[in-house]
Amino acid sequence: MVKDLYKERVKVLTDIWGKILENTNVTRDQVLEVLEKSYEEKHIKPIRGFKADGLYEKELISLYVVGKDGLGLMSDYEELFIKIFTPEIKFDNASQLIAENRPLEAYEALDKDKSSLAKTLRLIFTEGIFSFKPEDTLYNALRVLNSVNVDEVQHTAVSFARFYTAFKLAEGIATKNIRDKLSLEAQKRAIAINIGIKYPLPKPEYIAMIAEKVFSINPKIVKKIIGS
Repeated sequence: MVKDLYKERVKVLTDIWGKILENTNVTRDQVLEVLEKSYEEKHIKPIRGFKADGLYEKELISLYVVGKDGLGLMSDYEELFIKIFTPEIKFDNASQLIAENRPLEAYEALDKDKSSLAKTLRLIFTEGIFSFKPEDTLYNALRVLNSVNVDEVQHTAVSFARFYTAFKLAEGIATKNIRDKLSLEAQKRAIAINIGIKYPLPKPEYIAMIAEKVFSINPKIVKKIIGS
């Protein structure tokens, strides 16, 4: 079941799918425009880390995940998925290789591109936060990638682990499960243990940025909790 925090986001993405199915001649660029307009109308912020480039392009991963995992449309509309979501299908296929403990094959399938590997992790992450798959699927993926003796792959896993930790802490503030610095630090350590790899824990400003830019939490409330 989708968490309350993400229900409106998933509903908007589901509504966009309704529009896509009404006009299957729609292009990827047109879908991107509808996505951006729909988010702005409903005051939904794209999921992001520090990098603010291509936010809505990355958010197409969320739309893909809702269509495939949430609505189960892939089997009936495979050609439509291929037309609109070719990059996301590539990320999804790579995620399957990672799940099968074939990280180097996944990296090869992504043309050894770090950005594509990060987007593959974002796809796995999105399936988890929308409750379509267990969140520990991402933990396993991060451990698998971190075990590879390739700097670019390890760096991507470490960087994403830091983002995920910051995001989950911001989520905890948004849901009021985290109300003070003590519970924030405890949760931060718990997430790191669950992930199970060595990585730099996110600084307060990273957590604050996501809390404010993604979940629209009042900066004063964030500052009071994280003490930055």
